[in-house]
Amino acid sequence: MEYHHARNGGEGMEKRLVKKEEIEKQLQEIVALIEQVDAKMEQVIADVIEEQYAQNKEQLGHLEGRIAGVERRLDGGKGGTELRLSSKLYLV
Repeated sequence: MEYHHARNGGEGMEKRLVKKEEIEKQLQEIVALIEQVDAKMEQVIADVIEEQYAQNKEQLGHLEGRIAGVERRLDGGKGGTELRLSSKLYLV
């Protein structure tokens, strides 16, 4: 058995080294792809957050406009000495 290994001249070891190098290269490629996906996901999440913020800000503007309209209607029949509705909301 020893003679057989010596006769191969370490070919098995060489094949294992080549295979190990191939696996390491593939792992490096996988890590690089994962890093690219991670960076892309961070950008997508940031974009979604920014878009949601803009939509919320727009909705808030619409609600403030509606509240102002209600206040105008309420103030139309009163002397205006009370706190306005939006002022009351901020006190909560």
